Amino acid sequence: MAAVTLAALSAGCGGGDSNSASTPVTITTNFATDSSGWIGGKADYSDATTPVDVITAPSVLPAPLTGSGYRLSGTNKSDDLFIYTKKYFTGLRPGARYRVAFQVKLATSAPSGCTGVGGAPGESVYVHAGATAQEPKTVKDMSGNNVVNLDRGNQGTGGSQSLMLGNIANTNTNCSAPVFESKTLAPTATLTTQADPLGGIWLHTGIDSGFETYSGVYLQSFRAIFTPAD
Repeated sequence: MAAVTLAALSAGCGGGDSNSASTPVTITTNFATDSSGWIGGKADYSDATTPVDVITAPSVLPAPLTGSGYRLSGTNKSDDLFIYTKKYFTGLRPGARYRVAFQVKLATSAPSGCTGVGGAPGESVYVHAGATAQEPKTVKDMSGNNVVNLDRGNQGTGGSQSLMLGNIANTNTNCSAPVFESKTLAPTATLTTQADPLGGIWLHTGIDSGFETYSGVYLQSFRAIFTPAD
């Protein structure tokens, strides 16, 4: 797989080199203009509950929004489904440790304060993001379930390799009349990660559903801020 360079570099006061020991590095993707290199996947299901309608692809945003994004959608047939996308970037210091913060902007029609099968359509669908030297992949666990090969937590809880950023509920409270709105998640929490020997890193983000039917969002932008931890 060809390496993809950083979309943006943030310099400290007076400027700096992205490979210096103290300069933060920011990776930004604007899905309205470029979704290239992002690869979709699904996890957290058994063979018996395999979702058949998962979409992970660039898409036009639904009305009343305009422009384009990256669609993550599918039907949770049990009590859990993780739909994600990932991309490999280079440009960090080889082998260096970083603290990473995330910002995700997405379009969602899930209203707030509603009930549903297994959970709420908004508050029970969580957004996760992570940064790892190893490629996120869906694999079989010892029980035969399809899971991601990372310590990413699950639904409302993050893990050591992925953070839970929030949920997809928007400001609309009319449960019978969903409407798409943009929502930005930018928690202050960070995770610690390490670049690979080439200065590369895998980024991933996705929705983790406890709502036992269809859920879908459109990613509009994704940002990861790397602050040297050494």
